[in-house]
Amino acid sequence: MKKYALCIFLLHFWAAPLFSQSAALFDDARVSAIYIQLPADSLKKMTDGLVNDRYMPAQFIFFDGIFRDTVKNVGLRLRGNTSLSAKKKSFKISFNEFVPGRAYQGVRKLNLRGSHNDPTMIREKLFYDVWAKAGMPVRRVAFVKLYINGEYRGLYSNAEEIDKIWLEKVFGDNDGNLYKCTWPADLVYKGPNQQTYKAILNNPETRAYDLTTNETADDYSRLLELIAALNQPADAAFAGNIGKVLNVESVLSAFALDVATGNWDDYFYNKNNYYLYDNPATGRFEFVTFDTDNTFGIDWLGKDWAKRNALAWLPPAEPRPLAAKLLAVPAFRDRYVHLLDSITRFVVHPDSIFPRIDFLHQLIIPAAADDLYRTLDYGYTMSDFHRGFIQTVDGHSPYGIKPFLEIRYDSTLAQIGRLLSNTGIPFSPDFAFSLYPNPASGQLFIEPGRKDLPGKIRAEVYDPIGHLMTVREWAAIGGPVVLPVQELPPGFYMLRLRSDAGVGTRSFVKN
Repeated sequence: MKKYALCIFLLHFWAAPLFSQSAALFDDARVSAIYIQLPADSLKKMTDGLVNDRYMPAQFIFFDGIFRDTVKNVGLRLRGNTSLSAKKKSFKISFNEFVPGRAYQGVRKLNLRGSHNDPTMIREKLFYDVWAKAGMPVRRVAFVKLYINGEYRGLYSNAEEIDKIWLEKVFGDNDGNLYKCTWPADLVYKGPNQQTYKAILNNPETRAYDLTTNETADDYSRLLELIAALNQPADAAFAGNIGKVLNVESVLSAFALDVATGNWDDYFYNKNNYYLYDNPATGRFEFVTFDTDNTFGIDWLGKDWAKRNALAWLPPAEPRPLAAKLLAVPAFRDRYVHLLDSITRFVVHPDSIFPRIDFLHQLIIPAAADDLYRTLDYGYTMSDFHRGFIQTVDGHSPYGIKPFLEIRYDSTLAQIGRLLSNTGIPFSPDFAFSLYPNPASGQLFIEPGRKDLPGKIRAEVYDPIGHLMTVREWAAIGGPVVLPVQELPPGFYMLRLRSDAGVGTRSFVKN
């Protein structure tokens, strides 16, 4: 796959904060600091005993480089399951554990994730940037330096809590049931008894389908309604009925994002790491992905996620009714393919995403260099940190982030291109052309790479979600052609040229 020289022009597009930052906690253009103070014996008890089910009282200080805030009597505990045994621990901070109802900068809890298995430490943040760019419910993530009792514990991803505050913000309603679904939450129907689903793990303290709101009522009836609906044959009746209890678009979009980013530790491959929200405003379940560090080339299963078939992502020998039943419906499968095509071409296209990767890389270098805890689990050096963006680091990091995205891009479009032929947007890398200036304000100059093109050339401009914005045709004359773009809103676009020689695509920014 060719390298993309356009990256430098797009630096400002991805480098700026992805969305309006009303809270310094999630300012993703800087690395702030969090200072935690708690009794030494409490810290030792928590870290030695792997205590992740009880908060220890602590003092919290947040410093963004300009302003410093102190919050007393917060709660601190370990977070995670398999990551509990890591030497670089992940933590959860609760502002309302000991002071009911209290929030700080609009949130009640923070998730500080150590990213101990990611040599670059940006993969989870990058996934949520992509997630938001694709139009999914925004979950804010920023980087922070964590100090506990004066000791620098390293660079962390500070991820927004998915709770009632978040539900109100993104869905405009938080009265419904929110289920946090972790392994082995495969959504297979096991009968009408609610207790069966509550006790899948045979552990009274842990549920695979964990109700995190309205816990007192502990009502799983609507979840069973969804699971029962997924147990029906994938026929015309199923296609008509499933949309009454499920936001199908949110599921297909999440699936497309997982495939585009190589996220296998999800529902679709690993029956893990997703939320289902029963939205009272619509009467349908919403689907939200979480815990996304095993992405962009990370592998623990001996699979090549860069080249895995986008149409056969699921494990062949295990049931995944949510994905399998939806993709068995031709209309839903077609929608998935088109979502994957749009996300691949517009959101994770190397021209688009590489500048953002470069920005995040440069942003965290000082904090990563000082992070000695980062080295304890896999011995990652700063050389490994830098190499992780561009090449293999070790067995579970077989791809650098950039090479992974290049190969995933080519692989995905090759796999789904024939299915898009009926849209008139086939995939062909054969038609090369250049365009300038980029970014553009009033007009673009387009110059085909060949001087002997037959027939006409057709230029199509698409916005990031695949809407056709403008079209122009001209006779192939061998020289540059002017394409007016002054009427387009500022933003990121894809230009597709068609001719008898093939189809080519390039991205550009309209100022």
